Amino acid sequence: MKNVSKCVLVTGASGYLGIHCVKQLLEAGYIVRGTVRALNNPKKIEPLRSLPFASERLELVVADLEKPDQWYSALQDCTYILHTASPFPINPDETIIKTAVNGTLNVLNAATKVLTIKKIVLTSSCVAIMEGYDDSKKIFNESDWSIETPTMNPYFRSKIEAEKAAWNLVKNFGSDENKFEFTVINPSFIIGPQLSDIEGSSANSIKSFLNHTMPVVPSICIPCVDVRDVAACHIKAMTNPKTNGERIIAASQPSLWMKEIAKVLSDEFHPQGYCVPTHKAPDMIIKAAGLFSDQAKMVSERLNVDCKIDNSKAKRMLNIEFRDSKKSVVEMAYSLIEHGILPKTSGYKGRNKNF
Repeated sequence: MKNVSKCVLVTGASGYLGIHCVKQLLEAGYIVRGTVRALNNPKKIEPLRSLPFASERLELVVADLEKPDQWYSALQDCTYILHTASPFPINPDETIIKTAVNGTLNVLNAATKVLTIKKIVLTSSCVAIMEGYDDSKKIFNESDWSIETPTMNPYFRSKIEAEKAAWNLVKNFGSDENKFEFTVINPSFIIGPQLSDIEGSSANSIKSFLNHTMPVVPSICIPCVDVRDVAACHIKAMTNPKTNGERIIAASQPSLWMKEIAKVLSDEFHPQGYCVPTHKAPDMIIKAAGLFSDQAKMVSERLNVDCKIDNSKAKRMLNIEFRDSKKSVVEMAYSLIEHGILPKTSGYKGRNKNF
């Protein structure tokens, strides 16, 4: 373990990605300050406090994305910021856009006034890169930006606009402001083991394969990445000057078709009493449902489209090899069961030696 005295602020420390960042930073020897919205929620706080080395080097402070006056004090004496906090509700509406943009700007504006801050790593998303294109053969990379439309999913727009607002602020510092370095990590759909009992959107998606809420499997392709790899990308980028001013995609390749996710979950969990859907959803039915449901419409627009992403920049700059997404899916499902987010069946046997 390194003997590192520098303090890293992790925003959204109790979130799915945030807690993995905190864990890896503590294991690397850093002093960590994590922001949470309240200190009186044991379900969110205890998983952080129970991490190895937390009692020695983890401080939790209250800071809300929508309250700019809380961030200056939260950033005092920190050297780095991992800004992982961003709203990701299961059913987003237009309010998410303002929250994401203002929250990001609140953190960055505060950082311009704290002289100790040397670098910020922002969590964006691949949805800020690969939405709105008609070319089904396109291979996406960091130079691409999603094409916004009025009917776009509000969560997608929130990630696009928050990242653009951040780049704009960084590129337009005034002469009297503190200049820090800046890197953006653009992960694809994040999967992998949970470290808390909080059910977020990723957990809800994998859970739906195992709890009968997904009766059939649409022909959708999903680029995925393990949460541990995303956390590692943030921490590697934090201290690597070659990443300054760069966007970096974090994604395992190839992307997974939902039928592949269903198969790997069925192979592992059907013998343990879970009923995983394996039948393909008819395209025509999904397209018809899209006339009446925004969520179905979003699915229908992705039918039979392969998602190809160039992840070579992360491999080259961060020296990382991404985990096999199929294994990450299974590990996530086991963690959902172990954390009580999915109930155990009478036939549940627990993890085998491969997971």
